[in-house]
Amino acid sequence: MNILIPHTWLLEHLETEATPMEIQKYLSLSGPSIERIYQTEGESVYDIEVTTNRVDSMNMRGIAREAAVILNQAGIKTTLKPLRINDQDSLQLTKALPLPKIFNNSEFNKRTIFIVLKNIKRAATPSWMAKRLVQTEMNIHDAAIDITNYVTHDVGHPIHAFDYDKLMNTGGEIHIVEAKKGEKFATLDGEEFETVGGEIVFKNSEGQIIDLPSIKGTANTSIDESTQNVLLLAESIRADKVRFASMTHAIRTTAAQLMEKNIDPHLAKTTILKAVELYQDLCGAEVGSDLYDDFSGESQPIEISISIQKINDYLGLEIDQQEIIKILTDLECEVETQGKGGTAELVVTPPTFRPDLTISVDVVEEVARIYGYHNLPSKLMDTPIPTTYPKNIDFNLENKIKHFLANIGWQEIYSYSLVSEKVALESNYKIMQHLKLQNPLTDDRVYLRRSLLPSLEEIIDTNSQQKKLSVFEIANIYPPQNSDHLPDEKMVLSLVSTKEYRLVRGMLESLLNQLFITNHEIIDHKKTTKPFSQSAEILVEKNIIGTIGVLESGKIGVEIAFTKLLEMTNTHPTYQPIPKSMPIIEDLTFTLPKEIAVGEVITTLKNTDKLITAVELKDIYKKNYTFTINFHDLKRNLSASDIEPIRKSIVKQIEKQHQAKLVGEV
Repeated sequence: MNILIPHTWLLEHLETEATPMEIQKYLSLSGPSIERIYQTEGESVYDIEVTTNRVDSMNMRGIAREAAVILNQAGIKTTLKPLRINDQDSLQLTKALPLPKIFNNSEFNKRTIFIVLKNIKRAATPSWMAKRLVQTEMNIHDAAIDITNYVTHDVGHPIHAFDYDKLMNTGGEIHIVEAKKGEKFATLDGEEFETVGGEIVFKNSEGQIIDLPSIKGTANTSIDESTQNVLLLAESIRADKVRFASMTHAIRTTAAQLMEKNIDPHLAKTTILKAVELYQDLCGAEVGSDLYDDFSGESQPIEISISIQKINDYLGLEIDQQEIIKILTDLECEVETQGKGGTAELVVTPPTFRPDLTISVDVVEEVARIYGYHNLPSKLMDTPIPTTYPKNIDFNLENKIKHFLANIGWQEIYSYSLVSEKVALESNYKIMQHLKLQNPLTDDRVYLRRSLLPSLEEIIDTNSQQKKLSVFEIANIYPPQNSDHLPDEKMVLSLVSTKEYRLVRGMLESLLNQLFITNHEIIDHKKTTKPFSQSAEILVEKNIIGTIGVLESGKIGVEIAFTKLLEMTNTHPTYQPIPKSMPIIEDLTFTLPKEIAVGEVITTLKNTDKLITAVELKDIYKKNYTFTINFHDLKRNLSASDIEPIRKSIVKQIEKQHQAKLVGEV
């Protein structure tokens, strides 16, 4: 998410000697990236990219907080100015107006805070505020409306201004509930919507929707030219619910983009008090109620323990313990020290606005970025570059497999390691058996995959215009490890195709032969597991290396453990002396029942006699299958009398084991 920060507005929070170019340089090195500085109305405006896990920096105060720490670390004297606002006790309450009744559901909403302001005078937005709103590409209305947008960009928590009288005239109640399917509402700009069910809404006592909280106000409680009294309210709706409603109805407001990223509810009170002060200064507002604050969903940050030695081991250098502590305290973390010297351990409690800090490596990352990645030692090796390769990795083999598959018509793809809940459930694992990212870049892909097959199916499904499509990928899957937060990484080769099973199986066997794996066989599973509806084991020297089968969608899938494949692969064929005898090659045709697998028939044929050296499926016509059989003795030429009893044995075995019938006679 990108935000615009005017330089003079930033200096209201920051006292610094840094120039705009220096601020751009050092923040981009160690914090949010300032992509460009452009001039508008004679002033520098920063265009800043903030990653989705750093919602605390998506406002003026948050950027100033980051800049104060980073610029000081760079040697530029900088101070974060205190936030000057009137506290709650200084509010001068005149004649109190009745407060609306709140019916909260703590499952959906952590905090509800509001105050009534009365006798609002509608005034034009002052030029200094209008200029800043224009610089940040926000629309100008009048002061009573623009104040809410201004404080949201300034302090960071969205707030909403209701027309107090309209709200009270509809029953004076706010019920925080899930919407049912088919309920209609109109937003403050007059656009009409119908709920799909599951959105969090505010309703009055009569069940009418009076707000789409954390996203956009509704017309029936919005401020207009006749508004005299205002209810300023901030809520903390569950992030996934905000995302669901915003994306479902395509209402992508600044408030929605902030609230769906788990913004700190502790900021709500500061934002409201800042807004009250501006309403008093610009609109002559009077305080018409006490500050109502229900923070029943308050939670405390998690303590993180990490040793000084671990931090230095990760960074590859020795940073003084006091410098580490100073970096963390400058970032407003609480730090306790346990032990001394090399065994010293830090217990770090992040501030409430940093929900992204949850595990020890997060602390290491904070120390590294503030210390400066550019300050970490950079030294060329004084020895030759090592020629040892990582274990279980063979890039030449990967390249050979990829080129072979591409040459026979397969498309290589690169799919996301992170998948949605729906795709995750299409593997053979329950959702709790997948690792879930705490701060994913998007809400629709949050699980580390356990199989590539659902991802490849997803690719084929999104290219439905291609009737025949075969795709493959060599990539990692991520089974959890019990002893660590981090997953295991296992490389697999996966293939999915809309072609027939026999074609895919033949191509797989051709690949194995290309890798000089000749002693392989494919045996049907007695019990098939998801995502397959029918499957067979791929064996090499009696070791299972993977699975091939029909997926539940009807496509054909193959998944092979790449490390096992690597162990079985040969770089060249085994030397075989030129035989002195000639093989006898014959065709036999059998009528097979529909349920019989051809692979099992081929296995039976191969195992009938040691003189049978090769069996291939030659042709299919309706239920008739023709097999080409090679009879060969390396020491002598075979005669018809040698072959006759073997041929009879073949027919007997096939008819007995597979209920097949020979076409013709032997």
